[in-house]
Amino acid sequence: MPSEPSRKPARAGRVRSPIPSPAAPPALIPFRDPAILTAAKRVLAHQVCDHCLGRQFARVSTGLSNAERGRTLRQLLGKPAPRACSVCDGLFTRLDHWASRAAAALEGLEFRTFRVGSQPGPQFLQKEEDLWEEVGIEHCEPLKSEVNREVGKLLERLLGKKADRSPDVTVVLDLAAGKVAVQIAPLYVFGAYQKLVRGIPQTKWETYATTVEDIIARPFMRAAKARAHALHGMGREDIDARCLAWRPFVLELEDPRVRTLPLRLLEKQVNRSAKVQVRGLQWSSKDEVRGVKAARPDKTYRLAVRFAKPVKDLRPLKALVGIIMQQTPQRVLHRRADLLRKRRVKALSGRLTSPRDAVLEVRGEAGLYVKELVTGDGGRTTPSVAAVLGPCQVKTLDVIQIHAGRRRYGTRKLGI
Repeated sequence: MPSEPSRKPARAGRVRSPIPSPAAPPALIPFRDPAILTAAKRVLAHQVCDHCLGRQFARVSTGLSNAERGRTLRQLLGKPAPRACSVCDGLFTRLDHWASRAAAALEGLEFRTFRVGSQPGPQFLQKEEDLWEEVGIEHCEPLKSEVNREVGKLLERLLGKKADRSPDVTVVLDLAAGKVAVQIAPLYVFGAYQKLVRGIPQTKWETYATTVEDIIARPFMRAAKARAHALHGMGREDIDARCLAWRPFVLELEDPRVRTLPLRLLEKQVNRSAKVQVRGLQWSSKDEVRGVKAARPDKTYRLAVRFAKPVKDLRPLKALVGIIMQQTPQRVLHRRADLLRKRRVKALSGRLTSPRDAVLEVRGEAGLYVKELVTGDGGRTTPSVAAVLGPCQVKTLDVIQIHAGRRRYGTRKLGI
């Protein structure tokens, strides 16, 4: 019989090690901590959805949504999903509905950025707090935070706009009442104005139909479709005074439905008025409002003064340069506390236009009552022009310079 073919000896090969089980993704590793699993069991005893389960461990790991955290923990513990959630009552299954309602509420508004806020109501808050009493709050995220974030993501996709912490509009979801409200951020416009006539106040005043604010704001209100306005000025001139200097201001427009405004065109529209002129209009901010209102620049005034008796020489008035003591003027006592104030006159010059008439220019620090510097206000301001040269009255008053310099107010340097 033929011999069997010889077989080659088997080659010694490498011993293959068993295929290792895949490592858990880093985001899931913390959920295998026995302490976390024990806490999750206590939460699951309350029959909660994946969102409300995962939210109790939101700070345990990153890279997962709360729903993904909840599903992971549920699978690790082998627990089925409940028919209804005892905490949110199915709220997270209705987020698309809330996003659609929010989008509808924003129709007709111009905005680039938005933010979502919510008011959960006592029924949600109490259920969540009851859960926290049992499992603690070390790792949790509040329900409203998740609602705000998840509805915000849906709105970004619906609107093609970005959520932002400093938004143009804020949508507020009243989860208990089932209502949606919209809060529109104000618009702020910086500029400087001149008041070219006497007899109109800067802002709203009883018995005066026209104000500087109204003249400036009128074209802006039409263009922005705003609900209301406010003028924040760097000080204010008296009603019977002109302001020939350029006074910095910020115009605030409340609830504007339109946010893109043609500032140069609006400047021209304001300047059609013979009473008020504006210049240097730029977009501004609430921070700049604070800066403008807090500023206390020197001012230079021009006053036409009438003396009771002829005057030959104004040089004695140089004695007024320096510290002036002023008791609250009688004309403003009805709205100001009766206090003694120390003010400084920094410069004073003048010329006689007739034996009984003079034009004075006075530079004083902020808060100087310049009319009373002239009249003496019955001895409440000392020294005064009247004390030096005899009784006199102010015929006209103009603000001719506001020494804002190039200091920074809010977000810009002013060189008005």
